[in-house]
Amino acid sequence: MKKNKLSIKVLAEVAIFAALALALDAIQGGIFKGVFTSGGSIGFGMLPILVIAYRRGLVPGILCGFIVSLVQMLGGIYVINASSFENSFLQTMGPFLQIMLDYVLAYTVVGFAGVFAKSFWNSTTKSQKIVFVISGTVLGGLLKYACHVIAGGVFWLNMGSSFWGIADDSWIYSFIYNGAYCIPNIFICGAIMTLFALYYDKILFPADIHEMAKKEA
Repeated sequence: MKKNKLSIKVLAEVAIFAALALALDAIQGGIFKGVFTSGGSIGFGMLPILVIAYRRGLVPGILCGFIVSLVQMLGGIYVINASSFENSFLQTMGPFLQIMLDYVLAYTVVGFAGVFAKSFWNSTTKSQKIVFVISGTVLGGLLKYACHVIAGGVFWLNMGSSFWGIADDSWIYSFIYNGAYCIPNIFICGAIMTLFALYYDKILFPADIHEMAKKEA
């Protein structure tokens, strides 16, 4: 199957799904603001990015996540004080790396679920569809989780916080804190994507892609 070009139609879909992701993220962020005091929430924020990644492929998926990340930054960001680090590299590059991990990459990497899009389109059985849709959801979700864990372990330790009785003096805190919302998000979005794949697959396999697949078959 030929690569899906970034046509006006595809770009319009990317914009629509990015706006939906931002809205969902804002809603769930408000709901869980008092639970995850250092950021993070449980809900469907990843779902629109996952959907566009399957509808249109890897590049549109990454682009959608990137747009979500950039627009989120317009609402304000928190940048570390790099002077607190003894390491000269972190003193120089720390703020940049922290912004990349916490903001730029956090939603962008969810779009990597699109690596499974063509496999999903070419699936001939329901079990294959489930495997490919779950694989992409887990990949995108774990990449997002990894961004938060690395940022937490490198930049946010020893800030005087605790979560579930665990002090922020080791990487364990970052794994637990970020896992408390990232892992449920993977399960929630994976369940919904599975329902889409089984009963509403046109959401993930649009008519124009379907027609292209038939012509190339």
